Amino acid sequence: MPKWLKPAADSWPGRFLTQILRRYFVHDVGRQGAALAYYLLFMLFPFLIFLSSLLGLLDLDVSGITGALNNLLPAGVLEVVETYLSYVSRTSSTAMLWFGLIFSIYFPMRAADCLMYAVRRAYHLPRPKNQALYTVKVLLYTVFLLVTIALTLALATVGRAALQFLSRFFVLPEAFIDLWSDLRFLILGGVMFAAVGLLYAAAQDSRQPARSIVPGTLAALLAWMLVSAGFSFYVENFANYSVIYGALGTIIVLMMWLNLTAVVLIMGAEVNGALLAMRGEKKRR
Repeated sequence: MPKWLKPAADSWPGRFLTQILRRYFVHDVGRQGAALAYYLLFMLFPFLIFLSSLLGLLDLDVSGITGALNNLLPAGVLEVVETYLSYVSRTSSTAMLWFGLIFSIYFPMRAADCLMYAVRRAYHLPRPKNQALYTVKVLLYTVFLLVTIALTLALATVGRAALQFLSRFFVLPEAFIDLWSDLRFLILGGVMFAAVGLLYAAAQDSRQPARSIVPGTLAALLAWMLVSAGFSFYVENFANYSVIYGALGTIIVLMMWLNLTAVVLIMGAEVNGALLAMRGEKKRR
């Protein structure tokens, strides 16, 4: 190492960055992120099958729904919704409903298990001694993850226009609509913070102090927002996948974004692990 780099490498930021880089390669974060992205991607399709089958079996009044949404959605989007609802009403079956339901639970469980394994590796924890308890924790976190995803989608999509439409049928004060419009993304951030923090805590064998959970959670959320914004800018301005791959371009973009998201979630746990290791080194001195 050059002499002029040694003071920087021996400083706290230098040692922390060295720990993070070493952990990325030693713990094979890239491969773990790819595996997690695979499970996250396959979470989507069974859920869409389940949702489509459920909507089809409910014998929905398509014309009534599209009429109610006429003032809420743009004409192009409304046409897509009408086509989709008409299609699932004709093609849905109970067998596809159960298929979607079973795999909507299986793949999220695999994703949660993959995440917890990566988090335990970041904290240098051995394999769980009580496998039954660990499986229950994975199942409970899977349920929490599904609820979080649904709540996140609701918070992201229900804006002022949607609330003003609902105010025709329910009493919604204008002050509440204004407050919701201003605070919904803060609430969304809080929900995501709780989901990631609970993941890092649930993977542990014992209760951990906040300083062993919070820094990595904040780092993961901040990095995820920056990576998502940067990737979105890149796709919109530089990479036109649809020209080469056509309809598959959407899947390619989704897979790349899921891979980046998976790596960020794992590296958040690695941040906590690096801080714990550095505190341990300081105590031994």
